[in-house]
Amino acid sequence: MIGQTMPELHASFAPGQVLRVYGMRRSGNHALINWIMRNSDHGRGLFLNDCRHGADPVATSKRVSVFEDGTEVDITGRYQKLRHAGTQPFTVISYEDRMPPVAPKPLYAAPEMLVIIYRSFLHWAASLLRKIQGNEGYGPLDRNRIMGRALSTYADMLNRVQNADVVPLCYDDWTADENYRLGALKRLDLPGTDLGLGPVQRYGGGSSFQTDAAAATDLRTDGRSAEMAQDHEYQMLLWTAARDTDFMDRLKVIFPADAKRLETLRDTATAQVVLP
Repeated sequence: MIGQTMPELHASFAPGQVLRVYGMRRSGNHALINWIMRNSDHGRGLFLNDCRHGADPVATSKRVSVFEDGTEVDITGRYQKLRHAGTQPFTVISYEDRMPPVAPKPLYAAPEMLVIIYRSFLHWAASLLRKIQGNEGYGPLDRNRIMGRALSTYADMLNRVQNADVVPLCYDDWTADENYRLGALKRLDLPGTDLGLGPVQRYGGGSSFQTDAAAATDLRTDGRSAEMAQDHEYQMLLWTAARDTDFMDRLKVIFPADAKRLETLRDTATAQVVLP
């Protein structure tokens, strides 16, 4: 690879194994991807973050991270990272806020696996809304538009995780249950044995609620809905989702407890009722 230019590196990039990971923002994508990298082959690996779908992942990745023996290597520069990864690295390619198409064309000659990382609706919506509320450039109408578009993609996800061609990984179960993590390693056909949650990942600013947390075990990820329960924008978002029959039918299949709580809200006379 010595002497190759960046375009030539892109053209000659040939991973040995590929995981194409799809997920909504604030669904624990980077926590699980870091865990996947820690449990991949004990060699060199690449993580191509937030790539543009339908385009060259190497060229469009928002960030390239190179791993060696499951640990990220401190190397500056995309060109240098690609060179360090060497030939046929284990590669994770992530796509945010979209779901995989049906029967997608393979990107490379290497074996590929489709993975969807997802999170319970109430906690996901709470986390995303809180994150958006921290952006001073967005007013209530902007936030409503962004959340509405995200809700549509989330609805697509509820269907897509049921298809046999994907490996679905639920962030809520992954954080709560070591046995779930062990089973996930088998489904992903990864050789590692690391069942820890690892450090908090700083992609996208880290946690929407606990910005200073360093260890994932310190995150109260199962309490996000309760932390937003008094927020009027959150209440209105849930009330709107609860009135969408198609969305509710999909949600009942994957997260029946969330659907039950939304039904309680829907059946009240006003959207001002705070969920318990």
